[in-house]
Amino acid sequence: MYPPATFIPSLTNVTIMNVLIIYKSYHRMNTETVAKAMAETMNATLKKVEEVRPEELAGYDLIGIGSGIYVGKYHKDLFRLLEKIPRLEKDVFLFSTAGGPDEKYDRPMKELLIGKGSRIVGEFRCPGAAGLLGFTWSNKGHPDEQDLERARAFAKGLMPV
Repeated sequence: MYPPATFIPSLTNVTIMNVLIIYKSYHRMNTETVAKAMAETMNATLKKVEEVRPEELAGYDLIGIGSGIYVGKYHKDLFRLLEKIPRLEKDVFLFSTAGGPDEKYDRPMKELLIGKGSRIVGEFRCPGAAGLLGFTWSNKGHPDEQDLERARAFAKGLMPV
């Protein structure tokens, strides 16, 4: 079972938030499905990692970074983008889809972001159908509507009241 999402509710004293959600999703598009649900809830700008220029990040109050988990890690394209930025003193939330929940998948991304001055304000993990060569061996049918509702609730919890 996936654990409840975690977040730091201290963002509620911000009145207007300009939110960017950056994601990498391919193969089954699980992460894109979750990213779209969050972006709609937050009225956020949604971009694939390939569409983002490092200098754009300065214009946002909150940045979401999401990925499928590939061999135990966030996608390398997200790391490449963030490594180009000398500092990223922003509030950031992380989200991922994976065959199995494990907070260890977030650690390398969290370490990179914290090292750049970011504050991690939330983490969301979601089951995603996993498989290879057209076969699904875990989480068939995920993310489902219940997963997306959890993603929307998580996103709403990050927004000012």
